[in-house]
Amino acid sequence: MFSWDAFVKTLAQTPIEFERLKAIQLAQAILESGRGLSDLYKLHANPYGMKYRPEMAQIATPVEYTASDGTDIYCKFANLENTVKGYWVFIERPPYQGWRQNNSTPEAFIRFIAYAGYIGGPFDGSEKDKAIKEEYIAKVLRLVPEARQLLEKYRIWRAKGVMLEVGHGQGDPGVPGVNGISEYDLNFIAARAAKATIDAAGVPCVITDAAGSLYNIGKLAAGHDVFCSIHHNSATSSAQGAEVLVHRTKTDPADLRLSAIMSAEIAKELGIRDRIAGGRDPRQSLAILSGAEDTDVRVSVLALLYFISVRVPNARDWSQRGGQAVGRAILKWLRETAG
Repeated sequence: MFSWDAFVKTLAQTPIEFERLKAIQLAQAILESGRGLSDLYKLHANPYGMKYRPEMAQIATPVEYTASDGTDIYCKFANLENTVKGYWVFIERPPYQGWRQNNSTPEAFIRFIAYAGYIGGPFDGSEKDKAIKEEYIAKVLRLVPEARQLLEKYRIWRAKGVMLEVGHGQGDPGVPGVNGISEYDLNFIAARAAKATIDAAGVPCVITDAAGSLYNIGKLAAGHDVFCSIHHNSATSSAQGAEVLVHRTKTDPADLRLSAIMSAEIAKELGIRDRIAGGRDPRQSLAILSGAEDTDVRVSVLALLYFISVRVPNARDWSQRGGQAVGRAILKWLRETAG
């Protein structure tokens, strides 16, 4: 049987396209399932009362279920992640066409889908149908504060989220790559890609390319969960690989864990060697990480995505993909430590 707490946690930690709509998604589940007490939820992981439609075949299976309005065929989900994602598959169906243009606020979204047919079928223009839909909208909106409180309990970040630092900062192009693009430009491409990945999961993320001493730039990490300085490597050899470094003396097991996760993720994405897994000691004397570690930041690392002194098929593409890998690694670490 599926538990209510497990659903709330899964919804909180599963990325969706519009994170601002998670509270209204949960508020609907609270209303429709009685906070997870319905048999349709407990037995079939369906807290929304979603009836089965052909478009749901990719993520749900049909199951016969008797509800208060009679027996019908409903969606059955194999796991709670599919439940979260299945809701949006259901909303992508033709009756709700236009919801993407009507979701600026939770109220705008629930009003649109209610009148499109989520409750009682498409609006028929009558005062009776209007009253039914308005009552449903009001009930869901009254539950949004409770939903937000529940989601807050299971969020994966504890402090201010993530700070990404564009290596070399303003006015310093860094080492030129053999592809003719400066390291700073590639660092910025990677940082933006990492931020987009982290933003999509609803985790607060900022980018800095501040100038100044490396130690003082590191101090900007104060109050964040993760500080990651993004760079590309350079060497005289033809070796290629990814590595993620930590401070030589101020590191702790959490820093080392993120280093290992991130180095592996970048290497896998780009199909190159994971230098950390290969025995490279990630502990180095780096002023920017020294500054970060002298704050209350939970973890700090310096990511070297790949060697720009070695020609690659498309440096911009590699940096974008490497940045996405950085974002995924940070999210994986946050989920591991979310409790």
